Amino acid sequence: MTAKEWRVADRQQKPSLLSRCFVGARRDAAPWLLVALLLAAGGCKKAPVQPLSSEAYVWQSADKPAVREAMAQSKEIVSQIHVRAAEMRWNGETFVTQWFVKLLPVEGCGLVIRIGSSASRLEWTPGQIAEVAAVFKKVAEFSPSEIQCDFDCPQKRLAGYEILLHGLQEAVGKIPVIPTALPSWLDEEAFAKLIEGRAGYVLQVHSLQLPSKPDEAPVIFDSGKARAAAFKAAKLGVPFRIAMATYGCEVRFDKDGKVLDVVSEDFAEVTPNVQKRAFALADPVTSARLVRKWEDNRPDGLTGIIWYRLPVEGDMRNWPWRTFQLVARGEVSKSAPVVEASPGPGARDISVVNHGEFPVQLPRIISVRSAVTVADGGGAYIVEKSGDGVKFLLRDDVWPWLDPGKKIASGWLRLREGDEQIDWIVTP
Repeated sequence: MTAKEWRVADRQQKPSLLSRCFVGARRDAAPWLLVALLLAAGGCKKAPVQPLSSEAYVWQSADKPAVREAMAQSKEIVSQIHVRAAEMRWNGETFVTQWFVKLLPVEGCGLVIRIGSSASRLEWTPGQIAEVAAVFKKVAEFSPSEIQCDFDCPQKRLAGYEILLHGLQEAVGKIPVIPTALPSWLDEEAFAKLIEGRAGYVLQVHSLQLPSKPDEAPVIFDSGKARAAAFKAAKLGVPFRIAMATYGCEVRFDKDGKVLDVVSEDFAEVTPNVQKRAFALADPVTSARLVRKWEDNRPDGLTGIIWYRLPVEGDMRNWPWRTFQLVARGEVSKSAPVVEASPGPGARDISVVNHGEFPVQLPRIISVRSAVTVADGGGAYIVEKSGDGVKFLLRDDVWPWLDPGKKIASGWLRLREGDEQIDWIVTP
């Protein structure tokens, strides 16, 4: 009998909670006895549901001072961190392993081993499994709380992945090997077998959806699709956590609209021949609302959220700490960019400021309709003449989100002599 069949049979055989509280009660029992039994039934309620755990991935180098500081600071927000330990790449003959840790970065943390798409066509022979198992066994010596296996497995080859996971679990003993999964796997019969009897899995509901053309924005996180995936996962009867996004990315195109590169880290090599860029950032507002919804009424089996990735000071393409803290608690903060000018007369500096607690998108255009004698762009903007006034245009190579409490220059201008009030229109 499979685990699923057992659960169905178990539900059919067990009497309801209320009927068990009334075992032995006669139909002609005194009314006071029935009242007493009803009161007693109130004591048969289920235990309170535990709050969703809030966890985070550390994909940055764990030995950097800023990352170590972030991991220490994270104790105020997250209950568990999971650090990237190694990445494995199949070169056609053997696995090449890149290590990111030499010991357990934080006591009790989880470790993650990524197996790239280069291994997606493997049949998982005993020799191939042994190579991967040796790396997992080495990581197990660090005594992590769990080892996550992040494998780019093709959807139709999940049966082979199950064989690999069985070998990895045997290699590490009692430390749980937790697979990460994609929403598209949930409909596969092989996936139900893959997770059956496991301690759980991580459902990754964030992924980069590339635009079909440069003028469209990429999508990193879709809350509607995330809810639908969680609903499907709840039907499988195995505990799961959901991985959600905190990051952003830049997609670079050539003159023909072909994708040249995708950058989601601050430091990246220069991409030649870039003609157009498109940007995306996981929306903290929709993310916070989804967290609140799940806190109030979560799908069966959902035990926590793992955020990818832990905010680190100076990481531009990620939420800042304050935003992360609010979203992890399911709190929404509405923010909007504010255009400000320094006092006159004379040259007036123009800046965009974020007084809120969530990142805001910089205006594309700041149109000054007042009479301007001279102006120039600066910081994130260039300037062009527009009638008697000017337009400050957002540069297409600038990261278009401004963190809370930050200010970015737009340029400067000088109004016609005698004018003091700047008349402008802001275009999002």
